[in-house]
Amino acid sequence: MSVVKHKFEKNQRRQINWFVIIMIIMFLLAAFKLGEQAITYRDLSQERIKAEERLKAAQEENDRLNQEKEQLNDPEYIEKLAREELGMTKNGEIPYVYSKNK
Repeated sequence: MSVVKHKFEKNQRRQINWFVIIMIIMFLLAAFKLGEQAITYRDLSQERIKAEERLKAAQEENDRLNQEKEQLNDPEYIEKLAREELGMTKNGEIPYVYSKNK
């Protein structure tokens, strides 16, 4: 009977060893997947931050353009732009051109 008991214990140890090996493999696979997910989460978080920065910049640009659009309805602002950017003058005015070369 001791021979049968000895074989049974030996077979039982083999089964336990396979069970442990399978559990270790499953644990490693789960750890690998969790690592992949953590990296993906980090990458997505960085992309979200960059997208929020781009959105903020676009909103600021939009606000600036809306303000300029409102100013374009003001005749004084249009006159100022014409004088500064285009060098235009009113009738009877003599334009003064500043030259850096002296």
